Amino acid sequence: MLGETSVSGVIGMVEGEKRGRLGGRSLNPYYEGRKYPEPTVCPRCDLVYRNGRWQVGEVQESGRGVNRSHCPACRREIDRIPGGIVLLSGSYISDRREEILNIVRNQAAAAAANRPLQRIMWIEDKGDAIEIATTDGHLATRIGKAIEAACKGTLSIKRGHEDQLTRVYWERKD
Repeated sequence: MLGETSVSGVIGMVEGEKRGRLGGRSLNPYYEGRKYPEPTVCPRCDLVYRNGRWQVGEVQESGRGVNRSHCPACRREIDRIPGGIVLLSGSYISDRREEILNIVRNQAAAAAANRPLQRIMWIEDKGDAIEIATTDGHLATRIGKAIEAACKGTLSIKRGHEDQLTRVYWERKD
């Protein structure tokens, strides 16, 4: 139905068509849709919930006690439910495994500097492939794009329903 003219005269959207999620509840079980009381500290990774977001830092003592709750990234790690999976495959990996894993770790460290909830959950060697699980689909995409830029190869990114899981496939045969 793209290309039809809507009541407002704008081409591209039909009246009543919705794009993306407008209001309502998120289907992501790790999105709570609420703010934590401040300060809240994650007992597993020591991130502090302050000014409406999880961040690295010290807890400033206040008259009240410090609240404790696991951050969304730690809850994903505890449940072993990744937000992103990167699968690296091909004969190119066997010769340059450490170089590729350095790219992966550097991308994760760079992402964590601004977004501490984006982390690598595990890196698993599967013989002729490497599987990397991340707490966030954006980090998986970032890793895949960085490897493609550095090593060429074929990159494919598939996002699940409501962006619940992002799968990134990279392959190079040489």
